[in-house]
Amino acid sequence: MAKVIVNGKEKVGEKLGDVIKDEYYKEGTNIVIIRGIKREAEKVPKKFLIETTKGNIIVAITENNETAEFFINNYKNFVKKLRWVSGIDVAFGPTTIDLDISTEVREFKKWDVVLSISGLDKDEGHIVFIKRKTDGFYGLKEPKIGIVVGGKWVIDRLEIGDKIINIEPIREEKEAVDYFVTTDLNTKLEDGWKIYTYFTAEFDGTPSAVEHCLALMEDGIFEVTENTNTYVADCRLQTLKIEEGNLIDRERGFITVRNYGAGEGKVYIYRESRSSSISHTVVGRVKEGMELIDFSDSGILSVKTVPERLCAIGLTMEEAEEMFKKHNIEVEKEGDLENAIVVEQEPEYTLDVLKEKKVKIKGLNKDKIVVIELYDDKAPITTWYFRKTTGLTTKRVGKLHVYFKHKDIVMFKGNPEYAKGLLPENTPKDKVEPCAIGVTNMVSRYKGMIGIRLGESEKFGPTGESFEKTNIVGKVVENAEYLKNVKVGDDVYILLKK
Repeated sequence: MAKVIVNGKEKVGEKLGDVIKDEYYKEGTNIVIIRGIKREAEKVPKKFLIETTKGNIIVAITENNETAEFFINNYKNFVKKLRWVSGIDVAFGPTTIDLDISTEVREFKKWDVVLSISGLDKDEGHIVFIKRKTDGFYGLKEPKIGIVVGGKWVIDRLEIGDKIINIEPIREEKEAVDYFVTTDLNTKLEDGWKIYTYFTAEFDGTPSAVEHCLALMEDGIFEVTENTNTYVADCRLQTLKIEEGNLIDRERGFITVRNYGAGEGKVYIYRESRSSSISHTVVGRVKEGMELIDFSDSGILSVKTVPERLCAIGLTMEEAEEMFKKHNIEVEKEGDLENAIVVEQEPEYTLDVLKEKKVKIKGLNKDKIVVIELYDDKAPITTWYFRKTTGLTTKRVGKLHVYFKHKDIVMFKGNPEYAKGLLPENTPKDKVEPCAIGVTNMVSRYKGMIGIRLGESEKFGPTGESFEKTNIVGKVVENAEYLKNVKVGDDVYILLKK
């Protein structure tokens, strides 16, 4: 039997499964095991955090020359004011650089970092950030010391009057740790191992952005779909629109949501500190279990969220009341109460519910909720569009607004912003089956419209368009009869078949 530490607690067991049985853990997720220190951490720093009055810049030392060695040994001497700024470079100084002078011309790329001796005067030394490709000499034979790997946007904002506030080395510790990541609960244990089965994510930020993260982690998992030395990211809700807010520096362990641009909707957890960014909303931090973030480059992680998500949509009225009761939340009910599912909640977001200490929920009889099946494998792009348009990305019950109705066709409003890029996929061949759900693709001028056809058709799809303009995304499997009685302007609630 081995003595180990599991999530900070002493345990005794022969195999991994023996010591984690009482711990928070989702089956199949990563477990990080630290056996000890493999070797001493790198004594010579390879990265530096440069704090400026406009934000933080991260510089990686890429060169093995006397100039880089000089900076590593004298980096504190470069805590200076901004000396000049141009379209080519930005420089801080002056300070003394006691190295041999040279007028040799060299080529530099955008984001190179060099040391410079202006006017060939050793007392006129500067640290220079290259803003675009250039040829020139900076007074040293080998002026380049590294490259900018973080905070590039800061460099573009620097102006006369700004200064470097502080420079500190960033120690790379990961390589010094003897660790491994496993999902095998039969792993035989050894004395002294430190074992981590989950991490805790604590949230406090813009309520809508926090809700995005709580929805992503509601099942107790975080999927590492992207990783760098700086962060890991879960991309499952990528492309969802996010509200901007809380644009502060992204410290190690902080959690952010990308709020615009490529990757909008991705959730990031930072292994290293980075300066603030207008494209990242900070929503929380890792409170414990950071080891899982540091050492997992792929796979799925178990996560606890603080607070837990308080979204009653999709629960029975009884389940919703019980959930809110645990948090001393006053509940006001409306709509159907018997045999009912919660389809609306106000306030919608967890942080607002906890702040107000009361919530209003609306129930709808199960017979009035349309149960559907989606063809994620046959039409992945269009089903994702359907999920985003209906809200089924982050809620258990979605909603569609009836836009048009004619005979056996019910049409619903789409989302023009999300409809971009709806290429033809899973288009009908011979006929459309009863209860099929369709979306008009880019071949149609009305791309993104959603329709349900209650009867069979050999000519037109669920949106009334010809087959080549129609993507079939799923079908209604329960309560199709309810759709016969809906009217233009009604809201139709939909539930995914389990």
